[in-house]
Amino acid sequence: MKKLVLIDGNSLINRAFYATPAFSTKDGTPTNAVFGFVNMLIKLIGTESPEYIAVAFDVHHPTFRHGMYTEYKGTRKPMPEDLRPQIPLLKEVLSQMGIYTVEKPGFEADDLIGTIAKGTSVKTIIITGDRDSFQLVDEETEVHFTKRGITDVDVLSIDNFKEKTGITPMQVIELKALMGDSSDNIPGVKGIGEKTALSMVQTYGDIETLYNNIDDFKGKTKEKLIDGKDMAKLSKTLATIDTKVDIEINLDKMKYQFPFPSSLKRKFFELDFKKFLAKESLFCQEDEVVSKDVVGNGFTPTTLEVVNDLATIDNLLKKDEFSVVIDKDIYIYPFGDKEYKIPLKANLFDEGFMLTEIVDKLNVLFNQKRLLVYLKKDLRHKLKGYGVDFSAQADDLALLKYLVDFSGREETLEDVIYAYDFDKNTPAYSQKVAFDRLIIRAKQENLLSLYTDVELPLSNVLYDMECAGFKVDENALNDLSATYRAKLVTLEQNIKNLAGDDSFNINSPKQLGIVLFEKLGLPYPKRKKDGAYSTAQEILEGLAGDYPIIDEILKYRQLQKLVSTYIDGFKPVIERGTGLIHTSFNQTVTATGRLSSKAPNLQNIPVRDEEGKIIRKFFVARDDDHILVGADYSQIELRLLASFSGCQTLIDAYGRGEDIHTQTASKVFDVDVKDVTPSIRRDAKAVNFGIIYGISEYGLAKNIKTSNAVARDYIKKYFETYPEAKEYMNSNVSLAREQGFLTTYFNRRRYFPDINAKNFTVRSYAERAAMNMPLQGTSADVIKIAMINVDKRLKAEGLKSKLILQIHDELIVDAFKTEQEQVKRILIEEMEGAANLSVKLTVETEVGKNWFEAK
Repeated sequence: MKKLVLIDGNSLINRAFYATPAFSTKDGTPTNAVFGFVNMLIKLIGTESPEYIAVAFDVHHPTFRHGMYTEYKGTRKPMPEDLRPQIPLLKEVLSQMGIYTVEKPGFEADDLIGTIAKGTSVKTIIITGDRDSFQLVDEETEVHFTKRGITDVDVLSIDNFKEKTGITPMQVIELKALMGDSSDNIPGVKGIGEKTALSMVQTYGDIETLYNNIDDFKGKTKEKLIDGKDMAKLSKTLATIDTKVDIEINLDKMKYQFPFPSSLKRKFFELDFKKFLAKESLFCQEDEVVSKDVVGNGFTPTTLEVVNDLATIDNLLKKDEFSVVIDKDIYIYPFGDKEYKIPLKANLFDEGFMLTEIVDKLNVLFNQKRLLVYLKKDLRHKLKGYGVDFSAQADDLALLKYLVDFSGREETLEDVIYAYDFDKNTPAYSQKVAFDRLIIRAKQENLLSLYTDVELPLSNVLYDMECAGFKVDENALNDLSATYRAKLVTLEQNIKNLAGDDSFNINSPKQLGIVLFEKLGLPYPKRKKDGAYSTAQEILEGLAGDYPIIDEILKYRQLQKLVSTYIDGFKPVIERGTGLIHTSFNQTVTATGRLSSKAPNLQNIPVRDEEGKIIRKFFVARDDDHILVGADYSQIELRLLASFSGCQTLIDAYGRGEDIHTQTASKVFDVDVKDVTPSIRRDAKAVNFGIIYGISEYGLAKNIKTSNAVARDYIKKYFETYPEAKEYMNSNVSLAREQGFLTTYFNRRRYFPDINAKNFTVRSYAERAAMNMPLQGTSADVIKIAMINVDKRLKAEGLKSKLILQIHDELIVDAFKTEQEQVKRILIEEMEGAANLSVKLTVETEVGKNWFEAK
């Protein structure tokens, strides 16, 4: 039998809103409810496989029930501000999914669902969180009631209804007539509760029969029923679903396509629904029909010609400018021409060319022509594996899009094509159109220089750094691994001895929590959720020093992290024969403009922790003829704060060469400069850098181990000492709220879609990010400019020393020992000269045989 699913759209999106964590698109549009709804719908299609689906919505318009009773639904709370825009968004998504929707002014979704359910003769499933729909259950219709969230469902059918509720489906109306319904503000009979109403309905069947036998009741109950007779009749009418609404019932219109149209991918991409995009089985594989272009006006696909002979390739190479995409095949778009596909063979039996046949052609293309590519740095590595050099001038769409239209995620070219509704079958042409449109915006938004003078040349520097690699002392790494594993065994036994229990698993948070907080009776510092004890780091650190077992567990965890994350984590990525690690730098991922790295991630190695110091000792100069030279900006963000805020106190202190942390300690902690100890200076440093990042009193209190009240006083004194700093950071927040974005000294933009969010937590996070954005973003720009200029100088002066690592505000050069003084001079000159500010940037250099010594 064919199956129809009817969904109460308002009920389900409301449930999804509260059941799904808050998140939004990059322009600030909340999407959590839409995501939850679509997720439910996809699961429903998978489990029920209905032939027909319809989603009914309420219309923001008085219904016929309001005409009878003006207080109907009068107690409903207003719709949350973050849910309101998701209703039209859901309708748009459903439309693109091919799901039929229905609404009608004057009627509720229940009425439309009831009308369709009673007007068809197919098996019907109603999905709702509203008990009103229970009255619609019959031989063909069952209700799937969402009890909590959108996945905890209670199925009511004609077979189990009376067993579950004690009444028949139509008696739901009689029950509400007597007891009312607080959610819809249906009055019922005053003083008659659910238990009494249920007993009455079970005895009399309906309110008409009940009132025909009113003399069966005595005393107060009889008085209540007589006084409430009119309200009972009104309530019955209000609670009755209208199943005869004048709407078209056409099952053919409720058919849908599954898998969904492939064009839906673009909408999911726009909404950042990665979970759905990752499931190719959700989408048809037919060619997409291009309809519009987000970046500019209409997009017209070009012709695609498949290349079958080498002569055609030779003829193509007579052109000068190309957009090129290399995936499983090669796509070439000579500017102003049609697109050409050069098919590559995966094996000897495929149609197309073996790479060995066209390597000479590729060398001409990538060395003599003007190109447009996507992620040039990664493409250079790929081509190198083919034996193709890439020295041609080339633009990079990935870098341009990162600057002009950052999506908040790492993107492939295919992602960009989806985002802009271009044709995936002609990717090289689509790449060119996207670039042309974005370059216009880059000029309009003063981002062109950042693209041409910073990001584009930086990709070449990063490529050279990745090729150079960083040497690791494998023998020392293996020795330490063995030592630490032995220590872990000892620590584990110590912990079990202190617990008096050999049977529990230390790595199981649940088992460890029971041992610590139940068996040993250690005080649990926060309220439990669902009866579970957390053994998170901050919980255990709060007990450290008072309980030996806690101290041992913290040592165990620190050592275990060192072994698993770093020591064992590095081993698979060490190049055999050379001992080099070739990390990959991500240039288009962070919102701040900073670089990140992967395979392995060298950016997250702790800077000041003991474990970070140990790890840095494994990174060494590549041989006895080399030595590492490290250069680090001194307090770059504080210097930028002084420059940008115009804080004269800070500017003068830097001008006199004073130690800012000592000065802050003196002024904020009321200590004479000569009495500032290393410990006090360390706390002042935490205040200085914490303030920059908009730290809360709670966060500062935790960092320097003091009370919230004391931390609050420190923050107050800091801003009294440096009032311009507070004004500057507040002005950043105001400007971000006004225009939606902020810029760095070099015009890099960062948008703040959540700066006006209703949700306090979401808005506060955006405000803290805005306070610091020009400082952090400018710092990222400065180090990038320095890297480019250092690399130029090293080559211009004919040095063989190589820049091999950038991490935060630090550069590392693997230098020939004979060149180390020149390298130090170049690093200082180019890093300090990367920006001309009112407060001079200063750089400190160190030299050593390993990274720790050069830090």
